[in-house]
Amino acid sequence: MSKKILGVLVAAAVLSFHAPVTQAQEQWSVSLCEYTKADDKNRIRKLLSDNKLNLRKIYDAVQCNKESLIKFAMRSDAYEVGAFFVKQMPAKSLKEEDLENWAKSNGMGESPLINDIRARMGED
Repeated sequence: MSKKILGVLVAAAVLSFHAPVTQAQEQWSVSLCEYTKADDKNRIRKLLSDNKLNLRKIYDAVQCNKESLIKFAMRSDAYEVGAFFVKQMPAKSLKEEDLENWAKSNGMGESPLINDIRARMGED
């Protein structure tokens, strides 16, 4: 009987610690999208720093309007933030995401971010 109670207590403790982490993650994810749309690079840098986040590690997990951060920055005409994201990401990730073809097929082939992406991948 005491093993069951102990198991329930351990499970409750784990769940109580998991919920705040998930809520915090959702909060900074929403903030990251809001700051991207506002093209506010300084607030994004502060958010990443305050939460001890590495953009390379969270990039794939965060989506704004079901798009990656760079795609969302292009749609939002957020050049400063988009350029920051491009500089933080490895060239291999940018190639895998095929951002140039995506931009062309979505009418954003003339976005200034395309030049930054090409430069980062060494194709300029």
